[in-house]
Amino acid sequence: TRKPLDEMKAAHGNGYRIATVNAMKIARETIGLPITNTTMIGALLKVVPLVELDDMIGPLEHRFGKVAEKNITAMKRAYEEVAVEGK
Repeated sequence: TRKPLDEMKAAHGNGYRIATVNAMKIARETIGLPITNTTMIGALLKVVPLVELDDMIGPLEHRFGKVAEKNITAMKRAYEEVAVEGK
């Protein structure tokens, strides 16, 4: 969402953990397309650290080949820009 964390928390907070990131904006600016898959991976890994962010680089390079760097940049940017609050 492009809505700020405070707005989402006010609407849906009620004890839930809230995380927001403008994945569409990041994807358009880094990849050049409004496709948010790898962007959301970065946000997810910040909120739920299932694997290290750097562990995703190899699979993304394998999957995306020549355009991998744009996807990796989008993933890392979302990781840095995601806003998280709550339990």
